[in-house]
Amino acid sequence: MNTYNPMIIHYVHDMNRAYRFYNETLGLEPDTRSDGWSTLKCADTLVALHIIHEIEDNVLPQAGLNLQVDDLDAAVKEIESGGGKVRQVREAGGGVPVRLAKVEDTEGNGFELREFVG
Repeated sequence: MNTYNPMIIHYVHDMNRAYRFYNETLGLEPDTRSDGWSTLKCADTLVALHIIHEIEDNVLPQAGLNLQVDDLDAAVKEIESGGGKVRQVREAGGGVPVRLAKVEDTEGNGFELREFVG
């Protein structure tokens, strides 16, 4: 099996609000946009936003999105000012040279930001 064109899908309640967050707050490049399905580019990966009107309690809140940043402290401030939430910040240690922030977008989807240190 050959795989290609990586994509991360996040289910959202409000397409305009979610699209604005990923475009303006995270700086992802616009690709396609519609009321029910939109995509934005992050290097070689597409982040897809899929509208959902009702959601089950057991839907996974994190789709596996992990983005690198140069300044984690500045990034978490931008997340909060863009309407997202910061759930946890972990410092580098134990042989892992990465600071990590677990965050949520405006729709409650979890993802992570990472900053390599030392």
